[in-house]
Amino acid sequence: MNSQPPPLKEPGPLSFQRNGCLIVLVLVVAGLVAVVLLTWHMVMGTAMPFQQMAKVIEDAFPGMKISGISGSISTGPSVESITWGDDPAHRSEITGLRIKYSGYRDFLQNKRLILTDVGVRKAHIDLADFEEVRDEVRAASGNSSSPSRRSSKSSSTSSSSPLADLGLESFEIKQLLIENVLITNRNSDFRLSIPKVLWTGFKATRTDLDGGVLTVESDRLSVTTLPAQVLPLEGEAAVSKRTLTGTIQPLTHPAIQQPILFNLEYAYLTKKQRLWFRLQAADGKVQAMTTDDGGHTLRLNHLDAGTFLDAAKLYGKDAADFPADLVLEAAELPDDGTVQIASGSFRLGVATFQIQPGKIDKDNDDDSEIVAVARVGADEIRWHLPLSNWPEEYRPNFSSDPELPPNEILARILAGKQYADLTPEEKQAVDVRVPAYFPKPPPAASETPAVRPLPDK
Repeated sequence: MNSQPPPLKEPGPLSFQRNGCLIVLVLVVAGLVAVVLLTWHMVMGTAMPFQQMAKVIEDAFPGMKISGISGSISTGPSVESITWGDDPAHRSEITGLRIKYSGYRDFLQNKRLILTDVGVRKAHIDLADFEEVRDEVRAASGNSSSPSRRSSKSSSTSSSSPLADLGLESFEIKQLLIENVLITNRNSDFRLSIPKVLWTGFKATRTDLDGGVLTVESDRLSVTTLPAQVLPLEGEAAVSKRTLTGTIQPLTHPAIQQPILFNLEYAYLTKKQRLWFRLQAADGKVQAMTTDDGGHTLRLNHLDAGTFLDAAKLYGKDAADFPADLVLEAAELPDDGTVQIASGSFRLGVATFQIQPGKIDKDNDDDSEIVAVARVGADEIRWHLPLSNWPEEYRPNFSSDPELPPNEILARILAGKQYADLTPEEKQAVDVRVPAYFPKPPPAASETPAVRPLPDK
């Protein structure tokens, strides 16, 4: 009887006993690859990132609801509905929001971003809801202060192309279509209807710019793009010039007295790497354009500003009168932005004022003013327009040589007579205009009555 145990069988080439560690390693690597691929697909090929972002927004603003999110980072998101507001019957809503682009591969490989389809199918926005969201943002950030009107010094500018700063070679908008937009404010009677905004064919590269075709339909502003023209312009061999024609309607602002037609021609000068434009408005009485050296000129040709704008509705019931028959020649220098006033004149009442030549430093205009002089008999009357808060404020004032009281100055300007020679009706017309040009200064500190402390009990 043989007591020897049978010999052990050699493990096969793929047996777990011989290659167990290798098999485990392969499975682990395969699992990691599968996890990476699945994560990549979820991040780049599904709407999950946008859904997570929507959840963060909804948590930050409980009154907001975002639904129907689809698309992906690769192609762009779509949102069926965004609603917000505290009034259940009149919540603001945007439907059919979409942002489609050419894809991240095109961006990474060709340094190109193409918005193929951007738009909104329908929207109703109540500005009161927008103000509430704005207040929530300010409260969350702990900053309720508003930005200053202007900085004392202009910020430095880069000579490089904006696209280069973003790492892009080109940026295009194939189509932007916004339809059926209604903007209201339940706290006032404000209402703005925008049936359609269509923008196609926009393309910007580091060396060229084509503004494309823009069409705007609304009850306040209408814009139409005319066919492009190719022509020599400022030394360029051939430039594609676009022209926008439009109308600003009185509904845009209560101060607008009548529709204001405008015509804007623009082109990108490839050799000079800058934008050229020429604007005409108000029946051609307002003209502005780019000069050969990159500056700008402004010409006003016998403009009666009061026929287009109501000063009282723009600046308040005590607003000064806008000049009539206004003529002005001014230019902005290309290097430092200084504005030079060459000449000009206007009529106020029965007096004709000559605008004095001068320079305005845009970076330090707190002490700048426009001055015009009129001769009324033996008197010299000066009209001063401070620019420290213009155009937010329009507060011209008068001085005279010899020095005259306010009602005497206005009597000579408005009626061409001394105040004592005016009829009662003319005196009344002069008196009501005094606050517009000679506002009552606030009381000095010494004139303010002291607050008496309460007696001790």
